[in-house]
Amino acid sequence: MVRSLAVVIAAVVVILLLTHRASPDPVREVDITSPLTVATMSASFPVLVPQGQEGYRLTSARWQTSKPPVWHLGYVTPDTKYVQLEQSATTNLKFVQDQLTGTTPLQATQIKGMSWQAYAGTGKNALVRTADGVTTAVTGTVPMPELIEVAGSLATQMKKPQLR
Repeated sequence: MVRSLAVVIAAVVVILLLTHRASPDPVREVDITSPLTVATMSASFPVLVPQGQEGYRLTSARWQTSKPPVWHLGYVTPDTKYVQLEQSATTNLKFVQDQLTGTTPLQATQIKGMSWQAYAGTGKNALVRTADGVTTAVTGTVPMPELIEVAGSLATQMKKPQLR
């Protein structure tokens, strides 16, 4: 009986070894090209993108044609935290409040010569800047110094094509 059981266990082990597959990465990355092109051509403001964030994986990118339109990017960081950028040609308090749910204001901070209002909450931080009728919010579950680094890296990647 012990020999029969050993044969069955050996067969099960062989089957498991042959059929074992590594679990796939649960993070689904997206390509920024198409939404960035549409946003850059449609937006009435310079569309911003974080630059040089090593190991960040883009998981969402969209240009929402709502009123007002919104540019959105979402990233998973190397340590599986989340960072998002929301940008809109509005100073509407509702847009800002949507970005700050669960946070309280801290002191304003200067990032590359621009004033950003900082917010902190349980497991969430935010930086918000309103200038020239455009509100930019960088929020996430990363610590504030990393969020400041992301906000400081924002730049336009593409310029609007010149019409002749």
